[in-house]
Amino acid sequence: MHPSRPHDAGSYPPPVYAPAPNRAAAPPVGLLWWAGSTAVLGIVLGVFWWLGAPGGILYGDGRLPGTWLLRDLSLAGLELVAGVAVGTVLARRLGRPGGLRRLLAAVGGSILGSLLAVLIGTALGAWIGPHGSPEIPGSGFGLHSPGAAAIWPAAAALIVFAAALFDWLRRGRP
Repeated sequence: MHPSRPHDAGSYPPPVYAPAPNRAAAPPVGLLWWAGSTAVLGIVLGVFWWLGAPGGILYGDGRLPGTWLLRDLSLAGLELVAGVAVGTVLARRLGRPGGLRRLLAAVGGSILGSLLAVLIGTALGAWIGPHGSPEIPGSGFGLHSPGAAAIWPAAAALIVFAAALFDWLRRGRP
């Protein structure tokens, strides 16, 4: 028995033989943070989309079919910026434990955030903004190109993939 450490007679095995903590997994709180923060970012993007897109509150008349493409492209641009930002932050954390789980949480949160951006922007356009024309079907504020909603998670995953590939090539092949 070591003189500086008292021995607890009731504990077996002694703390010396305790298993090492799992350092390969990301903590669950961190995964919830990644998923939740990207989902909240989707709400912010939905508000910005409604504010700045044609047919929103600040710019243009959304009842004209010629503005629908610009509205969809403005959401796509916002989501591209969000995807690049999330992917860059994820790529900088590639070497840390739990990288795959962190990536899945962030991409899952990005999918949810992208859907929230579309729903929030569309809801704000229906409640507050100028309403569509009854003569033109689908002229209310909304997304006409559903593929624009996939840009954010795709950009985040693509940046992480490219960063991991460049890191693997820089280190050399096994």
